[in-house]
Amino acid sequence: MDRDLTVSEVLVDPLIAQLRKADLIGNAAFAQLMESAARIHARRSIDTLGEERVSAFYCAIEAANRAESCVR
Repeated sequence: MDRDLTVSEVLVDPLIAQLRKADLIGNAAFAQLMESAARIHARRSIDTLGEERVSAFYCAIEAANRAESCVR
């Protein structure tokens, strides 16, 4: 498989359903767990993206300042 399963796909996957049943985890509880994990993952991805953009911004400013000082 070239991509991760969506939450909807995980909830209907037959193998995951067998594991859930063996662990006595209900559909609603598992759906809530998956949705919570997806929210946490999205929040962390946004935070990481923000940090990368801030870093790139300051690198660009630093490079511009260096180029400006070479011209003087």
